[in-house]
Formats: sequence, C-alpha cells, structure tokens
Amino acid sequence: MIRVENHFEDVLEKAISGLGLKIEDLAKTSGIQYKRIEALLQGEVDELPLRALAPLLGLSANKLVNMAHNKRQPNIKLPERVALFNTPFPVPEYETMTVNSYLIWSGQIAAAFDTGANAYNLLTEIEQRGLKLESLFITHTHLDHIAALSQIRDAHPKCILYCPKKELLPGAFTLNAGDCLNCGDLQIKALQTSGHSPGALSYIVTDGELKTAFVGDAIFCLSMGKAPIAYQEALKNNRNHILSLPETTILCPGHGPVTSVAYEKTNNPFF
Repeated sequence: MIRVENHFEDVLEKAISGLGLKIEDLAKTSGIQYKRIEALLQGEVDELPLRALAPLLGLSANKLVNMAHNKRQPNIKLPERVALFNTPFPVPEYETMTVNSYLIWSGQIAAAFDTGANAYNLLTEIEQRGLKLESLFITHTHLDHIAALSQIRDAHPKCILYCPKKELLPGAFTLNAGDCLNCGDLQIKALQTSGHSPGALSYIVTDGELKTAFVGDAIFCLSMGKAPIAYQEALKNNRNHILSLPETTILCPGHGPVTSVAYEKTNNPFF
C-alpha cells in the first residue's frame, strides 16, 4: 500500500507558505506561542492550537484534527484497465519520496500518464499485455514526473507525447484546458489545474459512466501540491475543476495513494 504523501504538519506548512506568512506573524495574530506553532510543524499533535490556527490559514479545523489523529487512508480500487506504478525518487531531506505514473488501455491501445522515476515496470506491463502505447500525457514538467521520458520514448518511438502548452517539452504536442482526445474507446479531456506549476493540466478519462482523473500534483490524498507562488490559483482550480467532478470520480495523484472526489471533499483540510 502506498503511504499518504503528506501529514497534518505538511498541510500547515503548505498553507503558511502559500499565504506568504511567517511564523512570527502567525504567532502574533493567533496569540499562540511561537514554540507551540513550531512544535505543530514538527508533527506534535496539540488539538487546541491546531483548531485555533486552522481558520487563520483557511483550513478546516475538524478535517485537520481528524488528519492528525487518524492514520487511515482510502481504499480505492483502480478500474481493471488502469495500472499504477510507484517508483522511488529520493531528494535531499526527503529520501523516502516516491512518484506515481499510470497506464490505461482500451483493447490493445494504451496511454500513459507521467513517467515516474523509472519506467521499467510500466514498459513490462505494456509488453506482457501486448499493448501498443499510443500516447503519453504529461501533467507537468517537474523532474520527478518526466524522469523516465527518454526511457519510454526509446522503447516506443512512435508514441505521441502531449504536454501543457505553458510547460513545453521537445517533440511534444501541446494541449490547452478543454482539449479532448481519444484512446481507443476512452475519451480524454484536459483540465486546467495550474498553481503547483505554471501550466499544469489534469486529464479526466471517461470509460462509459466511469471517470478517472490523472491529476499530477494538483491534489493529493488529504493534501495538495505546494504552491508558494500561485496558492489561490491552485485552490481555485482544484475546487472548480477537480472537486466539481462527480463524487465517484477516482483521482490518481502524482504522489501517495489513489483517492476519490468524495473522499477529498469529506476529508481534505484544504477544502
């Protein structure tokens, strides 16, 4: 099972950073001692100051407290024609970081979403199923999401690469929000989810009545991607373009476990 990417202290830090606040100013505004806020940011659960800080940061106090106490995560099952690949991508001060990539297919035609740090398992899945990788969709161009790009393109040189128009990649076709494509009998639509990165797109795939959204770092299980420069844009796009989807929509993030619109609306402290 893939662990939840963020803990409650990460949510606090992302909100503080996104709002451009300093701990000193937050301590003065809230009346909470600086050292108690620091302790929260180190992961020390203290419900009273947590509840006091939440509304100042635009967070749900109940959801934040529940997150601090509750270590459970959603048990969302991916559709049969979707596979998740979780690969290590250690970075300084975060040696346990992992990143997700995905494969979806219709008949023998397949599409991939982001590359992960290593595409060996993704490529093996394609080979074992006898699939043709027709397209590769990039949600955003941060290194962890395109690290295995050359590996995939070398193995499947005829695969069409798609990326956001505001985050260009050599040899890629660019997409705007609202653009629609097909993969076999699957319909794929690009959604605007910038904020974490300048032009990030999410991709919602419709297979009959079932909807699966590949959201990159726009939103995680119980959290969202850090957006210190465009925080309000990230929040707005997540509300308007992801959490407005049908509640049964499965959300496939770039980090952490698979979740759903219903689960995030009920449990995510940012919303």
